[in-house]
Amino acid sequence: MKEYFYKKQYKYLYLGSISYNLANALIQIFGTVMLYKSGIPIWLILLIYGLRFGITGFCTPLFVTISAKFGIAKCILVSNIFNIISTYMMLNETNLYKNIIIFILVMGFMGLSNPSSDALSSKYVYTNHRGRYNSFINITKILGSAIASIFVAWGVISNNNVILFIVISIFFLLHYIFIKQIDYKPENKQNAFKESMKYIFTTKSKYKIIYALRTNHIIERQFVPLYLYIVLDDFLAFSSITVLSLILQAVIIILIGKYSDKNISKSNTLVSIIKAIITGIFLLAKDNITISFNKILNDNFEKVYETSIQTSIQNIIKESKENNELLSAIGQMSLCFTEVIVFGFLALISKFIGENIFILIFILSIISSILININIKNHTSKEN
Repeated sequence: MKEYFYKKQYKYLYLGSISYNLANALIQIFGTVMLYKSGIPIWLILLIYGLRFGITGFCTPLFVTISAKFGIAKCILVSNIFNIISTYMMLNETNLYKNIIIFILVMGFMGLSNPSSDALSSKYVYTNHRGRYNSFINITKILGSAIASIFVAWGVISNNNVILFIVISIFFLLHYIFIKQIDYKPENKQNAFKESMKYIFTTKSKYKIIYALRTNHIIERQFVPLYLYIVLDDFLAFSSITVLSLILQAVIIILIGKYSDKNISKSNTLVSIIKAIITGIFLLAKDNITISFNKILNDNFEKVYETSIQTSIQNIIKESKENNELLSAIGQMSLCFTEVIVFGFLALISKFIGENIFILIFILSIISSILININIKNHTSKEN
């Protein structure tokens, strides 16, 4: 196991991950809840996220251009500055409606560094380490998110927004400092925007399809916390369940990481079936206790699912003849452009059906779990 902790690049990737997740919990876990608490209706929250990801999709090629000239760490620094601005606006919720356009733009440019995770992993992580590496990365995410969730809940409930904002800002900057230690400038001889758009519209790729299908899982992840908050109608109870859920997540991830390195195809099939079942429970559950318990179960398994799928995606990037950084950006663009369409559709439907929109979100997530597994199996069988 020492190779996972003594290798310099791995250590800084772990430290960067835990710092980012300590900083990002307010936006990632509490984001939709904070907007809802500010009085923004569900349909508008869906629209905000859709427009945000649309901006992210168009600015993602900048990752390739900026990283080639200044290094990947600079992309992370710029992105985290926008994260800090977004955090300020979210905590200063009274001005959100007035500055809604600025808020959407800021959230969009937060995604500039999205391809960095796949790019850094593809460069530094050995293929036979990838499953366990992603397990450790997800454990750092859980630890960071769990600690941060306690702090965020305390800050929101006690109205200590200034202290909360300062601590969040410090950890966003630490994320940049850690990645700076392993920074590199990818070689880029292409027009990133032209090449990425050409790839998206003209190239047949399982990788592109898998990323597009992940849209519905991202939407579920963003909106399950809001679903639970609406059901419970109590921020303290919601925060307690969120923290408990995060603390329990680390156990099974270690097992799935090791299993992924041994048999990625069977691992994906197993986790896809369980993921679909857990999401399906949200469609059937009616009482608060069942929904709360399933939220804990869903959060625990989400990281397991993410570990397995992310391992497959990174292997596809590693095995590809394409430029790794460009391919990482293309994956994020495929995800973002699909999110614009799906979020826009959900926002429109939500205008008429209100909170019943969660039913559609869960159904789409189940369909994605099935289709992603089919596409990964097809890609794996072709490689073999």
